[in-house]
Amino acid sequence: MKKLVLIFSYLWMGISISLAQPVLFHYDFDDCTFEESGIKFPGITPGGDPECICGMGAQSMNLDGVNDYLTISEQANIYLDSNFTYDFYFKMNEQAGETDIFSLRNNCTSLDSLMSLRYFSSSNELVFEIGSNINNYYTVREKLDKGNCWHRFTLVKFELEYFIYLDNRLLRKFVSRENIRLTKIGKMNFGNSPCNTTNMARRFNGEIDEIRLYRRALSELEIIGNFRYPDRIITPNTTIFQGESITINTGTSCALNYIWTPANSLDNENAASPIATPEESTTYIVKFNNANCVSTDSVRIFVADKDKLDCTALLLPKAFTPNNDGLNDQYGISNTFIVESLDYFEIYDRWGAKIWDTKILNEKWDGTNQGVPLNGGMYLYKIKYNCNSEERVKVDNFMMIR
Repeated sequence: MKKLVLIFSYLWMGISISLAQPVLFHYDFDDCTFEESGIKFPGITPGGDPECICGMGAQSMNLDGVNDYLTISEQANIYLDSNFTYDFYFKMNEQAGETDIFSLRNNCTSLDSLMSLRYFSSSNELVFEIGSNINNYYTVREKLDKGNCWHRFTLVKFELEYFIYLDNRLLRKFVSRENIRLTKIGKMNFGNSPCNTTNMARRFNGEIDEIRLYRRALSELEIIGNFRYPDRIITPNTTIFQGESITINTGTSCALNYIWTPANSLDNENAASPIATPEESTTYIVKFNNANCVSTDSVRIFVADKDKLDCTALLLPKAFTPNNDGLNDQYGISNTFIVESLDYFEIYDRWGAKIWDTKILNEKWDGTNQGVPLNGGMYLYKIKYNCNSEERVKVDNFMMIR
């Protein structure tokens, strides 16, 4: 999902959530120490000799898959009974068999009070488990996208609801029978599960970075909004006019080199963020070469002829449904590309009262008036804008369906 989201506050499940709230614990390893990045306590206890190498921000911790592991302070355990978000990035080197990525459990004899994330090379699957007893146990399996080197795992708990994300995509949501009370005497480990000997699992071999524990449930928009875009293209699919150029930006990367194709319309086919001047609509593909792993991503740049623009095609829908299902929840201009400048975008109710307006091109209406949801029915919009250096006004009605 290629979008940058800047969110200052978000209403999620009836609770106002502010992004100003800090994380409880954040380990970024940027100074090559195992201390919490803010308060410097509590820290991580390493096993073996993890190597500090290039990572998400500056550095990450590389575990050798043999002797190395990371153990988070047990002080983190006490926060896992209430609402929380647990989030980290990992870059895994290929190895056969079962790989122990992360675990929180006291022993390996039962399904009581456990949380774990493992990888099975035979099926190329990640398996996440969480449960407080055999009757309150849940598991999620998902294929690992080998087109990406870095991956992000996120677990969100809100009351009895649990949300499991991989690379910002919701894999599963479930409602537990009761609160999953995780062990207070077990340890949160990367590569050091007490089951490794029993299961003949290998310790994690690769890099761990940006471990965060929040004392609240992050919304999906917040999760997407703070994504680091490792070995990814940040620039979304977009449209330019013939003769124009655009810089294709990429996110955090430790790649040894970049290879872009096609190269003939780029200023530098080996740059992290090249300038593209395509003569026609083009899909650009980049390979991030990380020595033992290669990530691939792509972006589509559409090229339009300015003289052939249809300045009437704002592409506003005839109806929308603001019911928070993620589909057609907001009403606005879809074809913002043709708008050189927006004087105003106004919405009126059936009695002619103005209930919403904006001068921001990408802003959309959510079906409320001063935060109060309005009834379904017929509404009218009026838009004054400039296209191809000509002033235009468009007026039409549409339906809000509740």
